[in-house]
Amino acid sequence: MTKILNLSNPKLVANQLKNDIDQHCAIKYDDGLRWHLGASLIGHKCKRYLWFVFRWCFKELHDGRQQRLFNRGHLEEKRFIEWLKEIGCQIWSEDENGKQFNITTIKGHFGGSLDAIMKLPPHYGINEPILGEFKTNGTGPGFAKLTMSGVAVEKPLHYAQMNVYGSDEKYSFNYAAYFNVCKNDDNLHLEVIKLDPKQGAEMRIKATEIIEAHIPPPRLSDVPTFYDCVYCPAKDVCHGNKPYIKNCRSCEQAHPVDNGEWFCSLHNGVIPRDFVLQGCGQYQPIARKA
Repeated sequence: MTKILNLSNPKLVANQLKNDIDQHCAIKYDDGLRWHLGASLIGHKCKRYLWFVFRWCFKELHDGRQQRLFNRGHLEEKRFIEWLKEIGCQIWSEDENGKQFNITTIKGHFGGSLDAIMKLPPHYGINEPILGEFKTNGTGPGFAKLTMSGVAVEKPLHYAQMNVYGSDEKYSFNYAAYFNVCKNDDNLHLEVIKLDPKQGAEMRIKATEIIEAHIPPPRLSDVPTFYDCVYCPAKDVCHGNKPYIKNCRSCEQAHPVDNGEWFCSLHNGVIPRDFVLQGCGQYQPIARKA
């Protein structure tokens, strides 16, 4: 039974409202564990971290405030598209079936969704479709560094993501327009980038290595206080002894197969998708080799 609050204490009511909204947002905007290894993450420098993500060994938890911030990034896409259309750009954010443009490769286990495909007005001098990538950022040193040094230096995950999309044979973009808005003051950072198909190919090789690896790749460092490890959300399963999330993907018996599916060597069959997160009574976590 829900407790009735004392209306003579408005501060208590306000605090409870905030807490309830935070709890609601933490649940509503949580996308859960991602079925595929995402192009948005492949630029991460640690293959071991990416392997833990792909194998569902842990789940990074975000509170309501953090989930609202992520959701705001999705909401900003509509604003970007509105502005671009109003200055004469042609924008496509969905295909003829009303679905977001995407890439899927490596047996269906690697991919991602494009924000937009764009065609600039003729006076911009780029007479071919280009990739549109929309991001948000907080204020402070991070955004200042981005405006000074550019996306390739300051946002390597974003840069790798664009090169993966651009080099996909379905699209073969030569250019991308990268937009980043500061959520605090609406300042815009914009770059038109000549894409690097070589890096896109390298990222696909990297994704293949992670997807096909049956044991975790080596750590960036064996020292838990190493700069890139100390704040890593996978630190407890990587450097510590925190158990993996029990599910088929973190089990010794499972390996990825065609069409984005998982095969169980013990039961000799493709695992039903609705069962993968459960794991069976014979679950055996994959060994954590360094």
